[in-house]
Amino acid sequence: MKIIRSYKFRLYPSNSEQELINKTIGCSRFVYNQMLARKKDNSKLNTHELIKELPALTKEYPFLSEVDGCALRCAIFNLEDSFKKYSAKQGEYPRFKAKEIDNSYQTNFMRSEYKNRIYESIKLDLKNKVITLPKLKEVKIRGYRKLEKIEGRIIKATIEHIANKYYVSVCVEENKEIEKVIPNSVVGIDVGVKSLVTTSDGEYYGNPNYLKKYERKIKGLQKSLSRKERGSKNYLKTKLKLKEVYRKLQNARRKTNEEIVSKIIKSHDVIITESLNVKEMIKQGNKSLRKSILNSAMADIIRRLKYKCKWLGKEFYQVPEFYASSQICSRCGSKNKQLKDINIRKYECEKCGLIIERDLNASINIMSEGLFKNYHLN
Repeated sequence: MKIIRSYKFRLYPSNSEQELINKTIGCSRFVYNQMLARKKDNSKLNTHELIKELPALTKEYPFLSEVDGCALRCAIFNLEDSFKKYSAKQGEYPRFKAKEIDNSYQTNFMRSEYKNRIYESIKLDLKNKVITLPKLKEVKIRGYRKLEKIEGRIIKATIEHIANKYYVSVCVEENKEIEKVIPNSVVGIDVGVKSLVTTSDGEYYGNPNYLKKYERKIKGLQKSLSRKERGSKNYLKTKLKLKEVYRKLQNARRKTNEEIVSKIIKSHDVIITESLNVKEMIKQGNKSLRKSILNSAMADIIRRLKYKCKWLGKEFYQVPEFYASSQICSRCGSKNKQLKDINIRKYECEKCGLIIERDLNASINIMSEGLFKNYHLN
């Protein structure tokens, strides 16, 4: 089975390498914006026609020839992906990229042979802790200390500049033989705001409110930023500090989610969750609820569970989005519509007298529904 995995490393470029990375990021953004403008003028232009216009654009703007040409073509392919998402109603109409927000570029793996010598545009050497990238040659990296080699075919690399730090994500296609696990244990999972994850066997994983921890710092930096002249040295310094705080917040969320998912995956062979429409939940919720939903990163937990089950040969199912898991009694099956109010934290059944914590009741119902739909009906 073919699996696409991504390995992220910290980059340690020299001053000249940093300059070239920043140039490539700027040129990729420039090409993206130029081609988006062309597409707005003539919506019938396809990707291949836009790529054909690239040599003429390079002649008009000679600085484009100083950077990796593959990165410029990738910018056009990324534009195509944005339009595909828009057509499929999975995203908004593509916007022009801004310098302060979009600080990354992508380059594809290229392999060629000349005079019995093989040339590869991206090489990863974990023993010597270096990566070879187009135009940059060898750059020092750090990460994945226990790995000596990555098995698989490199597809592409994405280079990012975040808060004065550089990172590279290497996308690899691996051939992996996956043996189906014989199910021994099953769990239903309810994800929420108060408890990040509640399992049907009574385990609760709290929602560490990272936003409160960093909120005061973020507010102070945003207030300081608004008072400074845009583009000044002090403005850029404060902007850098703000990016660093957001980066720490993102890393904290990612670490917590990974720890929760790993514990659940190790303990169970069949995992059943609810289907969530997070965008709709954010639209319908009030300000406080929207912030809590964004802080919990519910969709990220489900995404991680899904692909890890696939990799390990375990089973993953989801109950329908509108299944009323919180309103149904997990003992007798009667429905209490009053439980639509999320402020009610206890489920009290009028028929059988069951009193149970709301999220635990929901997780049991999710497990029962998932087993019925995927085992009984099949």
